Amino acid sequence: MKIGIVLHPYGEERPAGLARTIFEFTKALIAHDQDNEYIIFLKKAPRIAPDLPGRNWRIVVLGEGVLWLERLRHAPSADVYVFNTPVMPLLWRPRRSVVLALDFAYKYFPPDDLAGRIRNRIMEWYHGRSLRRADRIITMSEATQKDVLRFFHIPSEKVEAVHWGFKKICDVAFETVDVPAEFFLFVGVMKERKNVLNVVKGFREFARRHPRHALVLCGRGEGEYMQRLKDYIRDEGIEERVIFPGYLTEGQVAYLYRHAAALVFPSFVEGFGFPVLEAMDCGTPVITSDCSSLAELGAGGAAVLVDPHRSDQIGAAMEKIAIDQDFSRSLVARGRAQAAQFSWERRAPEFLRAITSPAF
Repeated sequence: MKIGIVLHPYGEERPAGLARTIFEFTKALIAHDQDNEYIIFLKKAPRIAPDLPGRNWRIVVLGEGVLWLERLRHAPSADVYVFNTPVMPLLWRPRRSVVLALDFAYKYFPPDDLAGRIRNRIMEWYHGRSLRRADRIITMSEATQKDVLRFFHIPSEKVEAVHWGFKKICDVAFETVDVPAEFFLFVGVMKERKNVLNVVKGFREFARRHPRHALVLCGRGEGEYMQRLKDYIRDEGIEERVIFPGYLTEGQVAYLYRHAAALVFPSFVEGFGFPVLEAMDCGTPVITSDCSSLAELGAGGAAVLVDPHRSDQIGAAMEKIAIDQDFSRSLVARGRAQAAQFSWERRAPEFLRAITSPAF
């Protein structure tokens, strides 16, 4: 069988979460499957060729432009096409197609400005059209599966939840970061749905009683939400205890995971939440949300689950981990066991079955 994978975005100088996620999915699938042939469709010629395993794959560059996906019609054909986001060609429909749905955060946090609302409506229409035209939809969590059914009214028999794997980031060589000896860690983009402000508020309450700890906020941030964060930190007088290290390499992020008292990741909505599993695999306790996909990842006591709207619960979880070493060690043990369930070695066969199943 020839499996076509539309790998987009790819080749960014500083790839964001989506690009890293879909690349790791593609890499894991090919590593597991040496029987089928893979055609990797790219929008533009890459600066660096993809570091993919095996020899049963080839690159096809479709070319840039607004309707670049329409060129799939004339490209080398595949038996099944996998679209890593709910964006299929507008006019041409492959004979067999699978759409991967990661999340629909824009449905939970619509923008305030008119231009943003218009962009969201266009995106929602395009996603809905692609999901309806797809032969099969694979979601990365049960929470996203429910969102597909709720927001787009797709027949349930078309939608299957298959949990993703994650990159074992602590397998890379560490690069030290100049941070205090004791700190809590957030990893992600500084935006409203990530709930960073409540992380800072929770830390502020914790910090009143624990003067040695810092909070490290690792990730990109800009715009109005980032300004709100900085204003709060300044007004509360905790500038010296909240650290923004800026862009970090994987080795530096791995170092922070290994040395943090805990990862604090109480997003309001997540399609999956890769930092949670990365931290668990690194042996780091995790504080995360009791909703969306994060409740799935932290189930069974693998993480401390908190109401993301309650900064007091976030602060209390920090304190529990800081003062109760037995509790912290138990989180590490359960977290490692949980992360092992989400290895790509376990998940890739499930994806291959879903993609190649003759049932659709």
